Amino acid sequence: MTVHELPPNFDRLLNQLIDGKISKSEFEELEQYLSSTPEAMQTYFDYLDIQTGVQKSYVERLKELDQIFTDEVPQTKPASKAPVFRRNTKLFSMLSYLAVATASVSLMLFAEKSITGRFIWEPIPAVNIPRITEPKDLPYVATLTRSNNCVWGGDTEPLFSGQRLLTKDLYLETGTAEFRFDSGIRLVLKGPTKIHINSANSAIVDSGEVVLHGYESAPEFALTTPQATFFDIGTEYGTKVEDNGDTELHVFQGSVRVEPSGKSKDLIVNQGKARDITKNKDIPLELTKFQREVPGKPRNAKKVNLDELIAYDSFHPSKIITPEELSEWQRGGIGWETHWRNHKNWSGLAVGNSYPTKSLVPKELSPNQLGCVEIERGKIGWRTLKKPVRLDIDAIYYISFFIQKRKWSPAIDRQYGNISLWNLGKSNEDQKNAKKILFGISSNRFPSLRIQTQTVEKAPPLEDEKPYFFVGKIVASEKSPDQIFLRVFSGTEKIPEQEPHIWTCTTDPFYDSTVFDHVRIFAGRNSKYLFDELHIGTTWESVVNFNDPDPPKVK
Repeated sequence: MTVHELPPNFDRLLNQLIDGKISKSEFEELEQYLSSTPEAMQTYFDYLDIQTGVQKSYVERLKELDQIFTDEVPQTKPASKAPVFRRNTKLFSMLSYLAVATASVSLMLFAEKSITGRFIWEPIPAVNIPRITEPKDLPYVATLTRSNNCVWGGDTEPLFSGQRLLTKDLYLETGTAEFRFDSGIRLVLKGPTKIHINSANSAIVDSGEVVLHGYESAPEFALTTPQATFFDIGTEYGTKVEDNGDTELHVFQGSVRVEPSGKSKDLIVNQGKARDITKNKDIPLELTKFQREVPGKPRNAKKVNLDELIAYDSFHPSKIITPEELSEWQRGGIGWETHWRNHKNWSGLAVGNSYPTKSLVPKELSPNQLGCVEIERGKIGWRTLKKPVRLDIDAIYYISFFIQKRKWSPAIDRQYGNISLWNLGKSNEDQKNAKKILFGISSNRFPSLRIQTQTVEKAPPLEDEKPYFFVGKIVASEKSPDQIFLRVFSGTEKIPEQEPHIWTCTTDPFYDSTVFDHVRIFAGRNSKYLFDELHIGTTWESVVNFNDPDPPKVK
């Protein structure tokens, strides 16, 4: 039999073998061809050599088999074209060895396929070895708004009120703390409490005491305990989870949908009711069992805490002259290294009109605080802080001011006005690429918040000739992302004693370590703006308290 005389089915079986699609019965049929027909065996090896080659680990074994054949077969001249077929003992011996070798190789191949799922000539699949990489940035989902006598355990304790919180585990050993989630939900924790923040709409309580304050426009919040998951429905409720997992639910307002972790059916617990979730029975409501709010720190409403105030300026001139617009307003305030300058590198007085008896603040101020300044037509004022705003440390900063756009030019461009924090550096190149944090009004009259890579503006537009109160919040972190917020209040809105959970503009989290030590006040070339009551501090209270932080000294 010659190679050309091999049955057609042999080629099909061989292709099935090479493609790794051969069945057990087909493999046995192919094995029979290889063990009984030398031409089939030769074709098999030729096919492997041409198409795929032989895997290295088996080369030596095949060489050994080849050596057995060649040792038994003497070197002879090529066969003539018309060979005489006769029984040859040595040839018969060679074919016997070939058959044995074929069977061995076939069994080896079948075992390889059975164990590894591939044949030896198939490439070894790549193994995905997990790489040790830094975890992806976790999202900010909540803010530690208030705390009282708190001691935190674990490795991820919050450092201060106002800090933004990532999705992570928290352990409050003692004290009381309030988290305000970005969805609007508030959680009040009383230590010892272990909680895991999942997202802006969910958290897990392992043990401890938690009171949830719902928010009407917020999506449903899921608070999971060992015994059940609670879903608020415009609710205020408290839950207490013992170390062994026993759970109680007390509903103060609204209703709570309870989804038990066991086989019990879902149920609704309404206002004024309480339930032992573990025992699946009603219990008396206990209003005094829970710390429903964080105890407030005693504050003197008429006195500004100077430890929390970094800088302040009422733009009140030290002396009023005639005409009043020329009164010198550039040197007032506290917390400044320099006066207001007309250039970042020069010492000349900034240009602006003084209105010493006018104020944008809706409430009555002390005479020492009266006065606002008008910046117009591309004019700039620069001032250097004694204590900079640092993004390279864990800290919270607030900046507030009143701003009013004058109705002056019909032009539609360069109508912006703003106050911003700057890092100027030391060289001209540094100043050319200076970083800033900007709060103000854009040319299209939208509230505007800008950093190097982000500009956030929100509709609706603000009105001309009406004062607005801007409050910016800067969340700085040494190792986590930073984030900046802006809230705009109209003249008729009440300014809350605590920071709001809804902000007008919010940046995406970003990494930065800039130190901002300059403040710039600016109006576009086609605009006029009034500015009043500039505060920079480390707490919300420090920038919304309009009492005079620098009253005149009594002689």
